[in-house]
Amino acid sequence: MKAAQVLQQYFQNLQDMDKALNYVHRDAEFIAAFEQETDRHHFYGTYYGVEGVRTLLSKFQRDLEPQEFEIRKILGDEITAFAWGRFQHRVRPTNKIFESYWAVVCEVEDGKIKYFRGFEDTGALEASFRGESN
Repeated sequence: MKAAQVLQQYFQNLQDMDKALNYVHRDAEFIAAFEQETDRHHFYGTYYGVEGVRTLLSKFQRDLEPQEFEIRKILGDEITAFAWGRFQHRVRPTNKIFESYWAVVCEVEDGKIKYFRGFEDTGALEASFRGESN
């Protein structure tokens, strides 16, 4: 399976964490906005391996209620994929809407995502968790 297909399958299965984790490499490195953890937001940082990605997805499930998720395009070759789109989530702790365009770059090995880096509007994320409108 080419990298774009693996990334597509990962996205399509995000509603079922265990199914999504089937597309995560045991040596995965997932970066959520910033490589280092920061007190700016509890999502930020680098998550390693299947269990690290489970931790990240658990944070998303606990705090975000997906409203819309649009994939505009996925491009890739055998090992690399790039995708972009937009989403809208309700932030459970504040009941505010977090809306952003997003982009992802990933690398695939053995049919699983080994490297994943996501980009989104971190200012809007932080504001929505503070209870501010975007």
